Order: sequence, then structure tokens, then C-alpha cells
Amino acid sequence: MLLGLGQAIFLSLLAQPSDVFVIGSLIIAAIGLRLSRQRIIPFFLFLMLFAACLGAALTQLHLYVVQAPVLKKSVYTAALVGEILSVEPRDGRTRLVIAPSTLDGVEPRKIPAKIRISVQGAIAAVPGDVFSGKAKLFPLSVPETPGDPDFARALYFDGIGGTGFALGRNYQIEPGNNAETSLFKQTGRLRLAIMARIDHVLPDLKAGLTNAILVGERGGVPPDLAEDLRKSGLAHLLAISGLHMGLLCGVVFFVTRLGLAMIPKLALRYPIKKWSAIAGFMVGALYLLLSGATVPTQRAFVMTAIVLFAVLVDRRAISLRLVAIAALVVMAVRPDAVLGASFQLSFAAVTGLVAFYQGPGTKWMASGKDMPIWERAGRYFFLLLITGVMVTAITAPIIGFHFGRVSLLGILANLVAIPLMAFWIMPCIVAILVLMPFGLEIVPLTMLSPGLEILIWLARLVARQDWGLWYVAQPSAMVVAPVLLALLWTVIWRKWAIRLWAVIPVSGAILAAFFVHQPDMLVGGGQKGWVVRDTAQRSLVFNGNISNFHRSIWMSRFGIRPSRAAQTQSCKDEICWFERQGQTIVIAETIDDPFYICRHADIVVVLKQDFPEDACEKPPLIIDDDVLWWQGGVAIRFARNGAPAHFATVRGTSGHWPWIKIGGR
Repeated sequence: MLLGLGQAIFLSLLAQPSDVFVIGSLIIAAIGLRLSRQRIIPFFLFLMLFAACLGAALTQLHLYVVQAPVLKKSVYTAALVGEILSVEPRDGRTRLVIAPSTLDGVEPRKIPAKIRISVQGAIAAVPGDVFSGKAKLFPLSVPETPGDPDFARALYFDGIGGTGFALGRNYQIEPGNNAETSLFKQTGRLRLAIMARIDHVLPDLKAGLTNAILVGERGGVPPDLAEDLRKSGLAHLLAISGLHMGLLCGVVFFVTRLGLAMIPKLALRYPIKKWSAIAGFMVGALYLLLSGATVPTQRAFVMTAIVLFAVLVDRRAISLRLVAIAALVVMAVRPDAVLGASFQLSFAAVTGLVAFYQGPGTKWMASGKDMPIWERAGRYFFLLLITGVMVTAITAPIIGFHFGRVSLLGILANLVAIPLMAFWIMPCIVAILVLMPFGLEIVPLTMLSPGLEILIWLARLVARQDWGLWYVAQPSAMVVAPVLLALLWTVIWRKWAIRLWAVIPVSGAILAAFFVHQPDMLVGGGQKGWVVRDTAQRSLVFNGNISNFHRSIWMSRFGIRPSRAAQTQSCKDEICWFERQGQTIVIAETIDDPFYICRHADIVVVLKQDFPEDACEKPPLIIDDDVLWWQGGVAIRFARNGAPAHFATVRGTSGHWPWIKIGGR
């Protein structure tokens, strides 16, 4: 936990610290650890400090490993040539990751190692082919306003230095030199071949779901269905994680063991249980490669591999130590993952469940061989219910922070969806993997189809119950982190004397809630979108041409329910005037009469024009083209209780990292 906290703090700084500071802190912590080894409390404190410093050092090292040029400004290139590294179908388009060898308009030493572009329609390309054509490229997209998701950081750690799109059909794709093909490219081609076989048998909707579950490619899932899955609390079924990996390897383990047990000469003379564990490990490794090795899949594979290894050496498998090892592996491979929702949700849920079922829940996990089948079924669904309640409670702060809503009906939806996955969908997935090399995948795909229909019906049924979604305004990380720490602390420790220490982080969260507030207004760095909040009416006012993407993100930040149109309005006038908290706010793209605005406005936002401050005797708070271009989007807090209005910028909150490029720098 402290290792990840060190990584999170490191990446939350405004700039990359020097090597001397990072290494010096690690050495000081190690010396303190050595000197305090005879005293338990100082030793424990220095151990926590050492873990945090080690996390920072790992992140610093990883930044040097992935260091590569990134685009600083938009580029129109008439000649982009490079090898295709991955191909991903995406909602009517195809996303390509390219390693450019030629990039017209960019100096050779400044060419990024990887570029991600999208092209129109579906294309016949595989990893290893060569792309050449015209494209419009952009720097990595920074957050639109302070507090918005930072997609650029994840792309940078993936080695991608720019994004864009191909211009029309002005490109060519030629077969590459396949004499030397890496495992990564071979896996990419295999994924595309599997997807093509699935698309040939199943209709688009079911094929998209199957591809998501089998190879981790969610581009074929329609946006409306993906939204229904999120609303119903079933979106985790699309992200290949512990559920999928555990079910897949478990099915392979038990089927293999059953098959070997039916041969008496093998069952009596050889360790068929260990052979089955090896078979499960091999299938899990294949599944990891096919899924693209995302963070949840990495965590799931490491934990499953340790469980299967424990079977090989006759040791206990499930423990908090297992969770810790899996977390250490993921954090060592991808230090930036600690700031992502996927990592946080995965490990928070798994840690809580393992701690609970090793402690108070142990009695419910006892063998029920002597129970009637109806009692065993009842206990199974009761444990699912308990698990759902626990996971919802533990992950609610994280979900509220990242997505602004929590599905309360997801607990009940998972009572149906998880058995459906365990006893129908995943066995069919195993059969598909086994039979596809022989061209017989049509049989398990046909059997899978009704199961997917039930899953789709369930997601849409639950998603229609809008009252089952709890919308919350995005809390501050200073509030969420202590609350989550207190929840995990209470679950992990068994003695109440130690559990009471959770009062400290809870008190910290309450204190932070009084000092950290939501902004009253957001202005995007793209100089196109803005939103003003009315706290009294609990409503939002947007400008008329804001994109649906940013509109949905900002509604989630403020906890606004999309189904209630009365909570949102639009201002389509050339100059928009608002009265909030006794102040007058003016927003416009350009202003022809700054003298009039100066006399009547307390806050002035001019999206595409520099506002002359010398025109005002008493200048208002001004956000103009100059601020938005050089500092990025802003979050404004109106004046109240004697405190003046103030604003924060993306540059001021995101800092000076290699992936943050604003105004060409």
C-alpha cells in the first residue's frame, strides 16, 4: 500500500524531482530502517517511509525507460510511414498504433517512438504491416480542465507520443517483412484472426461482447450497450480481470483433472492435480497475451499463477500476501497504474474480500458436502450477496471519485450475471479456445449466444431503473483516499483495538471536506466549452456548442443525473450573463466593448480574444485567450465569505511533465 502511495504522490507532484532527491530520500529511509531495527514503532515508521521512497524511485526509473519524444504542436504530415504495431476496431473506425520511421514535418530526432491514429472503416491490416499516407497529428490530450481525467499520462507510459487521424483514404498498407516477427506481433495477429472468426458466426452485438470477453477488445461493443453495462454495475464483465481469469483457469483445471481421473493408471500413479494446475497456468498465460495484458488482467494472472504454484508445492494459496505480491508486480511493471480506476478498483475489492473471507467469513466457506443441494445453492447465492455488498461498499468511494455515480442495483444484477458467467459463458469461452484451431468454433459460439442474450437483457433492464443509480459530485482525492484507507484498515485487521485507529484517516477526510470544494465554473482549454454551476438550484448551464464528451464528463463531476433535463440549460447567445453569489459573470468568444464589460462584470471569460486589462479602472477576474492558450483550462471558484474569486489552471495543477504540452510547451 505504501509503495503505491509513494508512486501516487510522485506522479501528483508538479514536476519530476531530481535523481539526487529521490535516491537521497531512499538512502536516508534505508539508514533509518537499519538503525531503528530494535524498536518496533520507529522501525515501522521507517519501513513505511522506505516503501514510499522505493515506490517513487521505481517511478523515476520507469520514466527513464519509457522516455521518448512527444509532439509539442499539431502537425499536418504528407508522409507518415511506419510499421503497424497493433490494430483495434473502434465503433466504425480502426485504431492503429504505428512506430514511425518517416514523419514529414518533424525533425528526425523529435519523431515519437509510437503514434496512435484512427482511420475510417474497417481495414485489412495486421501487426507487422507498413502504413504510409497523410495524417493530422496532435500532441497528447491534456485534461480539459483541472480535475478532469488525464488520458495523456497513460498514453505516455505506453510509449505513445502523439495521436491523430488519417486524412480520408489517402494511405496505403503494405505487407511487412515477416521473417522476424516478435511474440507481441504474433499475438496481435492471432487476436485479429480470432475476432474475424467470431464476427463471421455471431451478429455484431454479440460478437462485440464475445470479443471483449475473449480477447479484451471492447471496440465492437456499441456505446449504448456499454453505457447500460456501466449503469447496471456489470461493466466489470467487459474488463478481463480476476473473474474471467479465475473462471477460465478453474474450468481448465477441473476439466483436465476430471479427464485424467477417468484414467485409473494415471490417477493412481501420477500427480494429476499438479498436471491440471500446469494446464490451467498455460491457458491463463495464453489468455493474458490474447487480452492485451491490461492492468486488471496482469493482476488476475499473477494471482492465479501464484494460486496454481501453491497447488504445485502443496501450500495454501489464497491470502493477503498473494494480493500484495500481485500488487507489487503490477506496480513494478506500470507505476502509473496506481492512479487509474482499474488498479484501484481491482485491488481494493480483492483485498477486502480476501481479508473478510480469511477472517469473519471463514465459517461460511466451510465445506458443505453433507448439505442438500438446495442448501448449497442457497449458501452460494447468499455468499454472492455478501460479496456484492462488500465490494460495493469498498469501491463506492473510488467509483464516485472517477465516475460520479454508484450502481446500487448492481448488487442484485451480479447475483444473476456472475452465475451466468461461471456456468454458461466461460465454459463456452474455454470450448471456443479448444475447438477454434480445428474450425469447430461454431458449436460453442452457438451455445454461447443465448447466454449473451440474457446478459444484454439484464443490463438493459437494470439500466432503465434510473432510481438505482446514486449520483454524487466528485469528491476530492484528499477525502476519498483517507476514507478508503479506513475501510481497508477495518477489514484487514481483526482486533478492535487496532481497528479503532481508522478514526484517524476518517477524521482527516472530514477535515479535508471542509477545506476542499467543488469549483463553480469550468472553462475548457480547447476554448470551446464551458459550464457554470448554480448551487442553489443544483443545475448546470453549458454553452451551446460544447461536445457531448466533455458535457458528460462535467455532469459526472457535479453529480448531475443526465435523465433530468431540468438540471441542465444552454446559453447560445453571443454574450452570456450570469448572476451567481452576488457576482456578475460574463462569458463570450469575443467582446467588442470591453469598457462596458469592465463596469458591470466581476468575472470575465473571453474564449478567443485577449482582454485589455488596462481598459478597466478596477479589473475583474479575467480569463482570456492568453490564459487558456498558455495555461490550459481553468476551474473558477466564486467569491464567498469574504474570500475573493480565484481560479486554478491545468498547468498549475498538472505541472511540467513530459506528457503535458500546453501552448506548444
